[in-house]
Parts: sequence; C-alpha cells; structure tokens
Amino acid sequence: MLARRRLSIVELSDRTGISVRDLEILRDQKAMALRLKTLDALCRALHCEPADLIAYGENEVE
Repeated sequence: MLARRRLSIVELSDRTGISVRDLEILRDQKAMALRLKTLDALCRALHCEPADLIAYGENEVE
C-alpha cells in the first residue's frame, strides 16, 4: 500500500504518529497484535479500508 501511495515509511510515520520501528514491524508481518486505533490511523493516512491492509492466513502462532 505504501508503494501504491508513493509514500515512504517515514512519511507514513509523520502522518499517523506511529513510530517508524512499529511500522516496520507491521510491514514485515512480525506484529503479534494490531490495535484498532492503529488500524484506523493507517487507513485514514493511506485512504484505504482495513481489508486492504489485512489478509487472513492459516499461520501458526508461536
């Protein structure tokens, strides 16, 4: 979604108030949880719907 919007992770951080490190964790799919407030901020900044950012997969949680 960042590439589609031609945004850097630093620009997204500035728009959302979410740290670059936390955005990197989300981008790299290393996050164990996602707050609705964070999802809302991302969707507003990227002008998208939650389904554009989240995909369901049958991954095991460790």
